[in-house]
Amino acid sequence: MRLFWKIATPVFCVAIIGSAGIYWQVYKAKAKLADAARACRVSAEQGDTKSEFDLAHMYYSGRGVPQNYAEAFRWCRKAAEQGDAKAEYDLAHLYLKAEGVSQDYDEALRWYRKSADQGDPMAEYGVGFMYHDGLGVPQDYAEADRWYRKSADHGNAIAQYELGYMYYYGKGVQQDNAESARWYRKAADQGYAKAESGIGFMLWYGYGVTQDRAEADRWFRKAADQGDEYALRTLSKSLSICEKFTLIIQLIGGFILSTSFLSLNIFEAGKGLRSFRQKVICGTGILILLSTGLSWYGYTHYKIRCIFCGINTFTVLKWIFNLVIICLLIYIVRSKEPEAQESEIVAEEVESGSEDNK
Repeated sequence: MRLFWKIATPVFCVAIIGSAGIYWQVYKAKAKLADAARACRVSAEQGDTKSEFDLAHMYYSGRGVPQNYAEAFRWCRKAAEQGDAKAEYDLAHLYLKAEGVSQDYDEALRWYRKSADQGDPMAEYGVGFMYHDGLGVPQDYAEADRWYRKSADHGNAIAQYELGYMYYYGKGVQQDNAESARWYRKAADQGYAKAESGIGFMLWYGYGVTQDRAEADRWFRKAADQGDEYALRTLSKSLSICEKFTLIIQLIGGFILSTSFLSLNIFEAGKGLRSFRQKVICGTGILILLSTGLSWYGYTHYKIRCIFCGINTFTVLKWIFNLVIICLLIYIVRSKEPEAQESEIVAEEVESGSEDNK
């Protein structure tokens, strides 16, 4: 116990000091944000456009002030009414998503247009989106394409992807796979996940580009690493007969080991698992079941790879589990039950005693 307290006391002290340091840093960061919000409010109340816009963002995200969409809308509108293009775009977004104000597609479109007229790429995309979905205006793919192109020419990756989508399906423009692939690649080169899936799809089937499945796989993996659902589904695979058989055998073995405690009379008063070896057997069975489930999930679902080694994270965990399981199985096979050892000793003593009596 003395050794325990000698180790535990400094560890506990370090933990307390570390926790206090983290709390102090968090407190300082919050205090700094609160001071910034107060200073920003003073300038905003004097009519400074940038401060009004910044204060709106603070209320929207809850930085330095309590989150309040209504206040965010109020300050954003003040900045927008002074002609700030970004504030006009944000105000349109608030009207579109009904955050801090009642949903109003007409007002959303009006503010998107005001911002787009000043050349804001996201606002140009917003106008195109309204025409594409027919929100506040009659649906018009040709007009949507026109606004998407404006935004795409200004380098907006989302608009470039949408333009590629319009060309692929021939919405508002003549169907053209080559143009579709070109715009998908422009957006993909900026790291937009949907576009990475899009160019991967075009390369896989050879639509508008020379078929190259190795290159397609590379783009699918880029998109999957960002969580794109289409890429994740594409990179997943069905289990082979051999893989299914292996997993079934593991499942049966894990079930037998994990339920072995039923033979140990653990439900009787004062009895638990009777030895460390039996506890290990039970734990090994549970680990095998976990490894089996992880293997199935790793086979059939592509998930984010390890950042440092580039290997599928689920595959790494599966092999770690398997290594631990192998070590435990070796221990189980090589070790003997204490009770069995004792019974062997008693049997030997009885045999030797009977020989002496003879």
